[in-house]
Amino acid sequence: MLALTAAPAFAACPAANQYNFLFSSQATATLAYGSTYTYTATTSGGATQTFTVGFTQNGLSSTTVGGEVRPNISTSHNGGTGANSLVVGGVLPSRTLDIAGASQVMVTTLTFPIPVRDVTFTMYDVDFGANQFRDWIMIRGFGSATYTGSHTTPFATNNGVGPYSNASSSLNLGPVATPFTISAQQAVGVSVADNATNTGSVTVSFVQPATSVEIRYGNYPLTSGETATGQQAFGISGVSFCPMPNVTLTKTSAPWSDPINGTTNPKMVPGADLIYTLTVANANTSPVDLSTTVLTDPLPAAVSFFNGDIDDAGPVTTNYEFAAGTSGLTFGAPNLTYSNNGGASYSYIPAAGYDAAVNTLRFAPAGSMAANSSFTLRFRARIK
Repeated sequence: MLALTAAPAFAACPAANQYNFLFSSQATATLAYGSTYTYTATTSGGATQTFTVGFTQNGLSSTTVGGEVRPNISTSHNGGTGANSLVVGGVLPSRTLDIAGASQVMVTTLTFPIPVRDVTFTMYDVDFGANQFRDWIMIRGFGSATYTGSHTTPFATNNGVGPYSNASSSLNLGPVATPFTISAQQAVGVSVADNATNTGSVTVSFVQPATSVEIRYGNYPLTSGETATGQQAFGISGVSFCPMPNVTLTKTSAPWSDPINGTTNPKMVPGADLIYTLTVANANTSPVDLSTTVLTDPLPAAVSFFNGDIDDAGPVTTNYEFAAGTSGLTFGAPNLTYSNNGGASYSYIPAAGYDAAVNTLRFAPAGSMAANSSFTLRFRARIK
C-alpha cells in the first residue's frame, strides 16, 4: 500500500501563519463557571480559526474577587499592560489538597476543533499573600498523549532545567521538592505581585500537537505560620497557535508508450510503459519537520520498474523526475532507495533497464516541507 509519513514535530511556524487572539480585543464582560465561550483567532493575512474557553469550579464559597464576579474580562489582572485580560478566580474556604483532584479547584480549558501546535499564552499575577492565598497552578496539554509545556517567567526562569525561581519573580516553577512539592507542570506563588508589574507573569507554550490545554488553579496547602485562606485570581493575555500540517498524497498513472503506437496516443496494454506520478500537498499553514516527508510505494506485481532515463531523449536524465514546486524540498539520487523484499530493507541496487526484482520504492526528499505547498515525483515502469 502506498504510504506517506510526514512528522509534524517542531519545525518553526512562520509568523504569517500563526493564529493570534488577545482578550484585549474583547469588551469588558462578566462570564460564568459552568459555561463555554467561543473566540476567533486570526492570522496577519486574515485567516480565522475558532477555539473555545470553558470554566468549571468545585469548592468556591464565592465567585467574587476584589468586588468583581469571576471569571470575567477586565483590566484587574493584566501584568501591567493596562489592557483587558481573561480573569479567573474566586474564594476558597479552605486550601486545595490536590491540584490534580476534583475539589477546591478552578479549571479553565482551551479547546481546539483540530490538533494545533505551538499553543502559547501568558498568565498574570501568580503570587502569594500571607494568610490569604498561595496561588497553585497546574497546566497540561492533551492530544495523543498528556503534555508538559514550557513555563518561562520574564526573569529567565523556566521549568524542567532550572533555575526554578528568581528574586524578581513572585512564583516558583517545578519540579521542586522544597520548600513546596510541585511537578514540572506546576507553579506556586512565593511573594506578592503588584498587578501593575509582570512580577507574577509566566508564559506557557506547548510545541506538541494539542486538542486542548487545561489550566487548573487552586490554593496551596497551609505552610508554617499560615492560619487562613481567602480570595485569589489570575489573568490570561490571550492565546496563539499554529495548525498542524495537513499532508495528502495522490498517485496517478498515464501511458508513456506501447509496442504498437510508440509514444503517439499510447494505450495501457501489455508491454506498454507508463509514468506514475506521486503528488504530495501540505494544505495547512504549518510546515512539516525537517527531512521527515517519506513516501513508500509497493509496486504492482504486473509491472517492472524502469531503471533508466525516465523520458528517453528528453531533458531529464535520471530514473525519476522531481518537481519541488513551492515545497522548499530537494531531491537527488541518494533520496530514492529500492527494495526487493517488500520494504523489509532498502539496500537493493537495481539492474540497468527494466528490473522486475524491484518491488518497493522509498522517496525521502530533504528539507522541511513548506506550509501551503506541494511537490511531485514521477517514475516509469513497464506492464508485463
